[in-house]
This record gives sequence, structure tokens and C-alpha cells, in this order.
Amino acid sequence: MSEAFGDARTIPASTEVKTILKQLFTAGDFQEQRDAWRLGAALGISQGKVHEKGSRGTFQNINSLDDEGFFAAVMLGRYPRLTPEERLKKLVDHAEWGVREIDRMVRIGTFVPANYAVKESKT
Repeated sequence: MSEAFGDARTIPASTEVKTILKQLFTAGDFQEQRDAWRLGAALGISQGKVHEKGSRGTFQNINSLDDEGFFAAVMLGRYPRLTPEERLKKLVDHAEWGVREIDRMVRIGTFVPANYAVKESKT
């Protein structure tokens, strides 16, 4: 799905989000920082929320965050008119909001990881 994000090889994140991801991992809320980032991106996309402020530096390789191309497919379908660079920025904007939202829920005690787990079908 290289057409979704063009030639991008890495995903950026703000210093604040990198700190939050480290804290979530250290606290044992997530097995890996990328798991928290993925959930944050999914939350941001599903809620249509973004955080666009601040500078961002390299976070992780795009293939480690979207190894199955899920986010590429969703973003391409949701934002077909954006350029690949704009689409990647929009994904990061969604993740920036979502990671902050996870942090907010953790701080006020309303984050329940089981609410975001894949449910098995009863068929």
C-alpha cells in the first residue's frame, strides 16, 4: 500500500506523545509502545479527532506500526483526495489525539483495556 503514504519510511510523533507512550508501556498498560500508538490512531480515526499542534520527530518505522497495511487501507479509503504526505500527517494527527485521550482516561481511571480487545465470535 505504498500509494497510501508515498515514500514515507517512518512515522513521526511529538515529544509529549513519545513520553506518554513510554509511560503507558512502563506502567504495564501496553506490551509495546507501538500497541498504544495503534490504539490511539484507531481512537482518533473512529472519533474523527485530531491533534495538529507541535513539532514532531521520528518515532518508529512505518512497517512496524502498520505491518499489515490496516492503517494504509483505512486512510486511503477515508481520505482518497489527500496526497500521500497529507494522508500520513492526518494519520499522525489522529494518533496524537488518541494517545492523549488514552493518557487522559488512564489518569482519571476510566481506561479499561478489555473494552478495546478483539471479541471472539460466538458462531
